[in-house]
Amino acid sequence: MAFKRAIVTSVGPLRIKIDGDTVPIPFTPKSLIDPATLAVGDVVHADQSGHRLVVLGRSGGLGLVSGRNLIVNGDFRINQRQYVSGTQTVANEYTLDRWYTRVGTGTFVFTAAPQGQPVTIGIAGFERYVAQVIERENFQPGTHVVSWEGTAKGAIFAKGGSAVSYNSSPFTFESSGTDDTVLEFAGENDTAWNVKVERGSVPTPFAASTIGEELALCQRYYQRFGGQAAYQSHAFGFARSTTAARIIIPIPVSMRAVPTSTYSTLALYDGGLVSVSALVTTNAGKTNAIQVEATATGLTTFRPYSLVSYGSTAGYVAFDSEL
Repeated sequence: MAFKRAIVTSVGPLRIKIDGDTVPIPFTPKSLIDPATLAVGDVVHADQSGHRLVVLGRSGGLGLVSGRNLIVNGDFRINQRQYVSGTQTVANEYTLDRWYTRVGTGTFVFTAAPQGQPVTIGIAGFERYVAQVIERENFQPGTHVVSWEGTAKGAIFAKGGSAVSYNSSPFTFESSGTDDTVLEFAGENDTAWNVKVERGSVPTPFAASTIGEELALCQRYYQRFGGQAAYQSHAFGFARSTTAARIIIPIPVSMRAVPTSTYSTLALYDGGLVSVSALVTTNAGKTNAIQVEATATGLTTFRPYSLVSYGSTAGYVAFDSEL
């Protein structure tokens, strides 16, 4: 076979345009992957011999290739909150990025690894739940399939609703494309890993994004600065009075919505340290550079200050726009 580069121009029915051609192939090619896992604009490999044309997969790999995953952090690699494996104390608590617990005290246990790792949900005799909300903007109407590794059971439903039934991997569902959607796992000492939601009816293998790509996806919903070193500097600003400083914090990824802010153990620094007693977000409507006002005592008006972690790696400032 002699494979050529081609562009997907339609998926219903599947049409492709081979490099050098001016119009798409006028007939439906045979595909070795589910066309529902493709999208207009995807680059694929194609072989054309006589009247036969076979689409083999996305450029960069041969054979069955992975469809687009609507789940973020499906392998549980990203942990911006520096969540420690163990027992939950409240319901609806975020743990590893994009994943939160539900229904009171439970357990969410894992042994961290650079490439991600399975998580254990609940304990024997005590079923508990871990969930992620998927933005409706990422869902196209039609059939989708959910797959994962592990013994936990999964359910999918519109945000604000509740699970009708829990299923083993894999299972399919129909999306209207009109709702934020919750994927929830239930477990009694059960595991989940390499979680995937994709278009189509046949699951394709989980394929991890690079660590940089996955972190950027997570940062659309949550970003945290600090926690790496004592006296770590986060941003700069100036004192507008003797008790308040305005600080502008550029953020690497524009957030889903105007975020709320949280912080711990911060100080303002101008050669000496002044402890921050309060921190609030002040620039309504901004999602790509956050202005905060830090309250402190004994500042010098109009003097520049940097916002730093105060004497401990526990110091941080974070922004949250989770669904």
